Amino acid sequence: MQDAEILANWPPPHFDVKVTWKRTGEGVRHGTAYELLEGTFRTPCFGRVYDALPVESRSARVQLLLPKQEAQRRACVVHLAGTGDHHFTRRLNLGFPLLAQGIATMALESPFYGARRPPGQAGAKLMHVSDLLVLGRATIEESLCLLNWLQLQGFQRLGMSGFSMGGVHACMVAGLFPGDLACVPLLAPRSAAVAFCDGALWDATAWKPLTTDEDEAHHDITRTIHEAAQPSAITAAATRILEQDVEKLLREGWAAGDSAASSQAAAGPTLGTRMASEGQQYARADGSAPSSSGRRNGIDAAERQLGQLWRMRGKLKREAARMRLAQVLETYTDVTRFPRPQRPDAAVLVAATHDAYVSKQSVLELAEHWAGSEVRWVAGGHVSAFLMQQDAFRTAIRDSIGRL
Repeated sequence: MQDAEILANWPPPHFDVKVTWKRTGEGVRHGTAYELLEGTFRTPCFGRVYDALPVESRSARVQLLLPKQEAQRRACVVHLAGTGDHHFTRRLNLGFPLLAQGIATMALESPFYGARRPPGQAGAKLMHVSDLLVLGRATIEESLCLLNWLQLQGFQRLGMSGFSMGGVHACMVAGLFPGDLACVPLLAPRSAAVAFCDGALWDATAWKPLTTDEDEAHHDITRTIHEAAQPSAITAAATRILEQDVEKLLREGWAAGDSAASSQAAAGPTLGTRMASEGQQYARADGSAPSSSGRRNGIDAAERQLGQLWRMRGKLKREAARMRLAQVLETYTDVTRFPRPQRPDAAVLVAATHDAYVSKQSVLELAEHWAGSEVRWVAGGHVSAFLMQQDAFRTAIRDSIGRL
């Protein structure tokens, strides 16, 4: 609430930052003379957000692609980086053909990316879930600060755009900006949870560190198998207990996450203890001593079956971690929790028909929240559409700006 109040008074006092510019290029592209500027400024974030940023991320970097003739500078769109986009080139290439319509392109380097990447971080693989939230918060404030700067430079029509993660942040900025703003999210989900917890980024997430408690049952099971005096009897007991536990896990575990397994362990003896006890009873009832080969085969069978149970429990722990992560990301990155933009009719949502990262439902949920916005579908997946549908992206940007 405090953060919303700070942004309610436009421009906030902490947006009074100085951008230091230098010319890095000029020439002619697509028949239009241009100049390219690069600027640096101290991030406007302060307090806990500033403290959470790595030192390398506290200085922001931005590039501005402009028509060389000032009279042609009629609009500007701020382009935000997608996941893994450490450079400006992709966004500038998207913007070059727009110069002919007087649309400038401003590309912001994301915190934790490029020159702002902290040491120890491998590529775009953020080390903590909190890093993703800090990245988003800083990107939003820096974008709003840049929009204010563009207003002061006399740009009458402004817009936000971004690919994937950048599109999510662009939507958040559009909801917080107090004036008319075009917005073109490109292949962007409603929230980060859609991609990380249900989409293709599931496999790119390190789930093991996110399972906060370690289940020691596997060690108990293995030790019991190898140390027990009646291994074949334990095998029979293990099979029986395996069936009981799998049935219980399937019945209760998926509904309650890994809490069911944890409470079961706290309420009674470990699985290994149960097997040893039931195995001794089984051996006395049978009355016969197992052969050496039968003992070995029994151990192998028990290890295989108990391995299946261990993997089942591992899946339950990952599911619990997925649910926890989804809850965090839905709370902080769901665009529908942000205000609607002032001009939803100037928003064009571009989505791909075969996107493994962003579901159609996610796009339609955002469109429903932004009543009056337009959804445009392009052929392809998340990567192929970005490579092959650049002209469609530019058309969407031109149309969005044209509605202001």
